[in-house]
Amino acid sequence: MTEKTVDPNGAILNARIDAVRVYREMDGGDSNFTLTLTQDGRQYTLPPYSVDNIDRFRIGKIDPRFVALDEDGKATDTRVQAVLKEAISQEIRQGRCGVLLNRTGWAKLPNGRHVYNTGTQVIGDTGGMEVKLSDTLPQLELTDQCIEMEDKWLLRSYLRKLSREPDILILLVAHMVRSLLASMFERLGFPLRYILYLVGVQGSGKTTAANDFGLPFTDVTQNTPAPATRALSSKSAVRDFAAEYRDMSALLDDVCTSSSAETRRVSTNIAAYTLRFAADRIYEAISRPGGGQRKVRCTSGLIITGEFPMSKPSDLTRCVIVEVDHQMRGKEADDRAVSCAVATRFLKHIAAHYDLVSAEISSALSDFHADAVEEGGPRQQQHLGEISCAFQLLLEYARAIGAIDDIEMAEWGVRLKSALGRSLSANMRLTAKFERENVSNVAKIMVDAMKSETILLAKNKDKFTKNPDKYAGFEGHKHTAVYIRLSSLQELLTSVSGKVWTDSATGKLLRENGLVEVGKDGHTAKAKFPQLGRFVPINKENLEKQAKI
Repeated sequence: MTEKTVDPNGAILNARIDAVRVYREMDGGDSNFTLTLTQDGRQYTLPPYSVDNIDRFRIGKIDPRFVALDEDGKATDTRVQAVLKEAISQEIRQGRCGVLLNRTGWAKLPNGRHVYNTGTQVIGDTGGMEVKLSDTLPQLELTDQCIEMEDKWLLRSYLRKLSREPDILILLVAHMVRSLLASMFERLGFPLRYILYLVGVQGSGKTTAANDFGLPFTDVTQNTPAPATRALSSKSAVRDFAAEYRDMSALLDDVCTSSSAETRRVSTNIAAYTLRFAADRIYEAISRPGGGQRKVRCTSGLIITGEFPMSKPSDLTRCVIVEVDHQMRGKEADDRAVSCAVATRFLKHIAAHYDLVSAEISSALSDFHADAVEEGGPRQQQHLGEISCAFQLLLEYARAIGAIDDIEMAEWGVRLKSALGRSLSANMRLTAKFERENVSNVAKIMVDAMKSETILLAKNKDKFTKNPDKYAGFEGHKHTAVYIRLSSLQELLTSVSGKVWTDSATGKLLRENGLVEVGKDGHTAKAKFPQLGRFVPINKENLEKQAKI
């Protein structure tokens, strides 16, 4: 039978109180305390408990091994609470409070030091400040199995691996670095607003490459690369996954791959939601257990493999495309071990030089004027600029420790530019293909066809009458309207999109875009000219306005 011990303040426990420690959550959060006890020669530390809720502290409910009874054998939680209150006050008075880290990623300690929290370990010098990790954190760790290899030779080995497939692996590694520094970038005004999209043939090695070079963390409970999931059963599953991991790259694997049409439909819907949730950085309110709400948003850098169909062309501009159009070459057994070791040592380097690196990022992104990419819209320019900055930080680290010299640095700069250019070209090609196949801007297609004379219009009705087989239509009075055969528009859409468009589908598309009016029969209104047939009347001003959107 366990012997009961009486502490100096009169609380009777079947254990000895060894220590009470107080920890403050980061960013002005709650204060918590931990209680360490010894029972039958074994030491136990209870999970952090809110100081504000000390009056509701019931040790037996937290851990049934411990019982608090007074001299009469009655429960005496109030006496335990009194002992804890005094111990907590003493810790605060003597300035011995530690820090409770309840989020993964970077944290600035009260003493000004920056550390990185994986969930199970703290990387960086705490400066003597006691740090405790919340029990609710993901159980992830970074391992350095190449501990006997000097930093210089480790980086040289790593860069040699990247040179096998530089157009693919550089972007994966750069995204990993960008994700590890996400909160630093965001503090400087550059939140992570894109998804890295690995697209390519089945079996080409997309998932393997992502695991080896994009996911340096290991799930302690599963001993597998993490964070990674196929959580596609619901939008909330994806949302909760993407919101849990801060300052990390995370993998959603085979997002929409399925032979079932119904599964593909559901997956497509979830994929579209995932893209917006991750790239738009908008907080989403969700219910708390027991009532109330909390706001969450994506905090990880998502990598997606598989089929990720887009619903709008703007979806593609929220992606950085990495094409894997061939079987990846030269995989080595230690790819992942070396990659994890590099990530570990790079984070230690960042922790020691956090403010200096932050200043380098700020300077690089404010001076970025599309020298790495020469085409594309401003959104893609920004994404690729941030990726370029991230990879160059890794190169600067390699040069600082003597792994590469200035000439090699320049050579890697050329490889980086090639990878960025290839990604941008793929994005622009997919965007153009999307525009063709989905006819997202029918007005632009029509205006372009008129300019190129694919749709040839006569200057007036009289000229059309003289040679009706030559023209698809004609311009109206004062050139404010055009009259085009519906069949000619149907043929145009069929040739542009690569799929068959019927007259009725063409008319419906024109009505949905407000380019034509609805007739009394509910179909597309037509203008009838004697001996010439019926034409679709289109306002040129509306057409040209829509073409510019």
